[in-house]
Amino acid sequence: MQAIVLEAEWAPRPGAAINDRDAARQWAFNANDAYRNPQVSLQTIDDPGEPGPGEVVVQVGACGICGSDVHMLETDDDDYLILPYHLRAPVVIGHEFAGKIVAVGPDVRDLSVGELVAVEEIQWCGECRQCRGGFWNQCANIEDLGFTLNGGFAEYVKVKTKFCWSLSAVAERYGSEEAALEVGALTEPTSVAYEGMFTRAGGFKPGGVVAVFGAGPIGLASAALAQAAGASQVIVVDPLAERRTLAEDLGATLTLNPAEADVVAAVEESTRGAGAAMVVEASGAFEKVFPTIEDVMGVGSKVVVAGMDPRSVGLNLIRTQLKASSIYGTVGHSGSWDFPNVIALMASGQISMDKAITRRFPLAELVSAVDETKGRSNGKILVKPQL
Repeated sequence: MQAIVLEAEWAPRPGAAINDRDAARQWAFNANDAYRNPQVSLQTIDDPGEPGPGEVVVQVGACGICGSDVHMLETDDDDYLILPYHLRAPVVIGHEFAGKIVAVGPDVRDLSVGELVAVEEIQWCGECRQCRGGFWNQCANIEDLGFTLNGGFAEYVKVKTKFCWSLSAVAERYGSEEAALEVGALTEPTSVAYEGMFTRAGGFKPGGVVAVFGAGPIGLASAALAQAAGASQVIVVDPLAERRTLAEDLGATLTLNPAEADVVAAVEESTRGAGAAMVVEASGAFEKVFPTIEDVMGVGSKVVVAGMDPRSVGLNLIRTQLKASSIYGTVGHSGSWDFPNVIALMASGQISMDKAITRRFPLAELVSAVDETKGRSNGKILVKPQL
């Protein structure tokens, strides 16, 4: 089958905290600590083979390009990947995908051949202390499709059924298998926003104001979810006009260009001094954004850190204390019914993530698609192996 394969040199930095087991299998908890000189190419590799007990083979219909995929190809001054996440190379990349089941293994009860599914990227074990405490995204034995295991920029993927969620209701709403697969590919990034806003932070009271910093796919999903959850205002901050327009399409009531507008004054005016009940950091530019976040937090507010930035940032914590605010770190999308709840919102029409899709590419044009993503002006770009 055809697949996009990432290759990189294993070269741990001096002093990198990598245990013997991970070093032996060249598995990096933080790719930036260990991998450099990345390259991607379209290759012909073995197909996944027959599914085993509790497994299915999925024919990929659509797979979104994530900022993490871009970070795999961008490097720092020492040629190390800037990706601050898990990696084991070589690997087929791509983790935001949906497809059709083409084969089922023994003991598969709830899914059948021909069914459309969205697939969780994070492969949690369910047995470690973290999983048993409900922290599936922090699994001690974590593996990740598209990072440490072969992922969705391929024609087929083999996966356990516990990571698959039916898209039948989405297909009924859109009336098209192709449209359902495209929307289904946005389940993963939308669930990342859902995990942070609702599973980790516990949501906000309807009527509260939500401010979102960064209008990439996670920020756009955050805006849509905030509207669906009853926010009285959804304020989105992003320097790119194209993304601000997408945010308005997905529920933003006010969009601001931080290069031109006084964001703090605008939030204070629009909230009559109350500030935001929830702030979602989805830009990954902590140093630039957090001073403003500290100014727009309302009393009792919740700050959800969904963007990823490996650099340290200073926080004036006395302001958090005086406002009785809380900061929630979040990563991932698994467990707690994040996927099925997001799918239900899509199927009911309460969120319309199809509005975030701006471009579609075949597998062979993945590098061009990533280069376009680097411009940060698009919404969600999809790669479709069947094109």
